[in-house]
Amino acid sequence: MKDAVRVRFAPSPTGLLHIGNARTALYNKLFALQHHGVFILRIEDTDVARLDPAAEAAIMEDLRWMGLAWDEGLSIGGAHGPYRQSERTKIYQGYAEQLLREEKAYPCFCTPEELAEMRELLLARGERPRYLGRCRKLSSEQTKEREAEGRRSSLRFKVPDGATVWRDIIHGKKVFENKFISDFVIMRSDGRPAYNFAAVVDDALMEITHVIRGEDHLPNTGRQILLYEALEFRLPAFAHLPLLVSPDGEPLSKRYGAVSVQAYRDQGYLPLAVANYLALLGGGLPGEGEIIAWKQLIERFSLEGIARSPAAFDIGKLRWLNRGHLRAMRGTDILPYARPFLQGLPLDAVTEQWLAQVLDTVKENAETLADFRNLIAIFLPKGFSLADEARAVLAKDGALEAVKAMEEIVAEMKDVKEEDFSGIVAQLKKQTGLKGKELLAPLRAALTGRTEGPELKKVLPLLGKRVILERLALALK
Repeated sequence: MKDAVRVRFAPSPTGLLHIGNARTALYNKLFALQHHGVFILRIEDTDVARLDPAAEAAIMEDLRWMGLAWDEGLSIGGAHGPYRQSERTKIYQGYAEQLLREEKAYPCFCTPEELAEMRELLLARGERPRYLGRCRKLSSEQTKEREAEGRRSSLRFKVPDGATVWRDIIHGKKVFENKFISDFVIMRSDGRPAYNFAAVVDDALMEITHVIRGEDHLPNTGRQILLYEALEFRLPAFAHLPLLVSPDGEPLSKRYGAVSVQAYRDQGYLPLAVANYLALLGGGLPGEGEIIAWKQLIERFSLEGIARSPAAFDIGKLRWLNRGHLRAMRGTDILPYARPFLQGLPLDAVTEQWLAQVLDTVKENAETLADFRNLIAIFLPKGFSLADEARAVLAKDGALEAVKAMEEIVAEMKDVKEEDFSGIVAQLKKQTGLKGKELLAPLRAALTGRTEGPELKKVLPLLGKRVILERLALALK
């Protein structure tokens, strides 16, 4: 029987959730759901200098917004906590002492100045900067002398000879020659763990079966495998995702659009549309169709199918997908997402049902949730006015004749329903001799104040007889 799949997303709380990191979290979540596994949220907060006090809560909020709720970890607990690295220091120290006892690690007393001097020397000789193992050769007496002098030390891992080989799920066979990995720090002189050491201890103790992360971590994996072996931990499977880039192949940056999940939320993108687009990037969704529901994302996702080349982020494609998802939704489902974008509009007197019907009517013309604010304005009595282009339409020959005929027909009706529209148009054609755009354009201009928008047959019942007559009378003035 195979072990249950356990994956993790382990962000550093140094700022808002980057769209590339959100993609990593999504792939971990999809993989866990696909295999009925566990998705864990762990916070890697040992980089004290770069910590942002508000970032942790913001990251969790963005993950929840995207539908990436975690099964175990920060804020909800679990059997493998604590899930914040700053609360696990004693655990790291225990394993560091084990490596020291087994002579797989050694104290390093080199100062930052000495390390900088060593780096400059190697660069001047045209060599790759690395640690030359100066303190690796210290005897126990020399070590005690330095400790007696009060010199602080970090702890370095003794990199063995040979090569480190593993098979990455996406990149295939990877080989790292150990001679190019200099002895690296696992515990800093202030007692905090280095990233590679903490990540290995955490992943092992949290029983992570698959480490799914960005390919920028590939250089770390060789070091981490050495630590797994030294600590006799079971090795997880590794999958390194190709990075997101701009359409011209440059690193994704603000120059090409928003880079944080929060920014896409604020711009009015649906969480499912964002997840859908990120899942498509890199070829991890084989099969037909691109506008995909959450259930199908889980069913179609393929970690093995992801390409090795970088994935280009195209904001135009995201907008297209967002529009497709909006069109597939009912107004009642759109309303909770749209409500933050409608704040400040005069909606106190309208019902939820009416507002949902309006959203259902105008959704064909919306690309983002932010568009609804402008689109529903045509249905609200306060602030209604005729745009300049609408006035221009009404100034054309025959336009007011069509408006007057419409007023006479509606005045005789008890109410105006969607199914009445075809009959109204037939009567208007008979009375005015107008048809097509010549007939409908002035009616749209008079009733909505604009020259483009949703189908008139859907607009009429939402306005109601009283408002229709008021607007037709205004146009005739």
